[in-house]
Amino acid sequence: MKETIVCKGEIGKKPYRFPETGTLIYSYEELCYYLSSHMLCYLYTLPEEELLIYIRDELKLDKLYRQLVRLDDPNRDQMKYFAALFREGNYYSEDDIRRILDNYRVLKNTPYPMQCKWIGDMYLNAGRSSMAAFYYREALKFETLDSEAMGNVYHNMAIAKARLFRFEDAKVDFLKAFRYGGAEDSLFYYYCIVAMSEGLQRAGEEITGLKVSDVVLESFETRFAEIGEEYRCSSAAAYERRIRFLKEHGRQEEAGELHKSLITGFRRDFRKELYMDENLLVTNLPVHLSM
Repeated sequence: MKETIVCKGEIGKKPYRFPETGTLIYSYEELCYYLSSHMLCYLYTLPEEELLIYIRDELKLDKLYRQLVRLDDPNRDQMKYFAALFREGNYYSEDDIRRILDNYRVLKNTPYPMQCKWIGDMYLNAGRSSMAAFYYREALKFETLDSEAMGNVYHNMAIAKARLFRFEDAKVDFLKAFRYGGAEDSLFYYYCIVAMSEGLQRAGEEITGLKVSDVVLESFETRFAEIGEEYRCSSAAAYERRIRFLKEHGRQEEAGELHKSLITGFRRDFRKELYMDENLLVTNLPVHLSM
């Protein structure tokens, strides 16, 4: 069930879009809810100046704008910025604000590699796979995570890379995730990628070579068959069957047009995933570059 936010103040004529997640907000109440849920984004920076302009021009909160301008320096006490923002419109109670700021303090005091892991998870859930992979790589640089956390990072980084169609890289990371964390899901996803690229027989040989029991291998085969059945009922599979039919009957031009349509659909569905890593450092992201 989705949550409902009751908005009592001004509603913006146009939305504000947060660059980190692509989320749109139209009101002060939505702004507070978003920021309180994404404090991870602001461990080493503050919201961009464009947000202050939106608060002044669209939400008509001139007093809050003037307060935040005076506090808009990430080298000062960032908690004062958020305390002022949350208090202005009475959306949160004082107890709520203390709880949010206490959680923020905990996040700030968490070791940097784990911060990166959590930020990566947030971006992965938001459909920003390239950003997620960036932060997972950051988390792994310092080699201070325990084996379970390392396994989780490699597993999620593999998911991010698979969403970016970097399947060979994803295979390597799923295997590392299994070796660190021992989670069968990591090994199953590795099995799936091998099965799709090299066939079921090769996938089975790979799993057997890792000294996995026959029972586990059989469960992987069953799960993979279920995925295949689900795909066969999908619209993408229907497209592929139609394309094969057209090619087999010499209608190459029609097949080409249908293939273009299929690819366009994939690009539309995954456009959020296809951000390039080089663009990360020019956005207002919480990148910590020195230790």
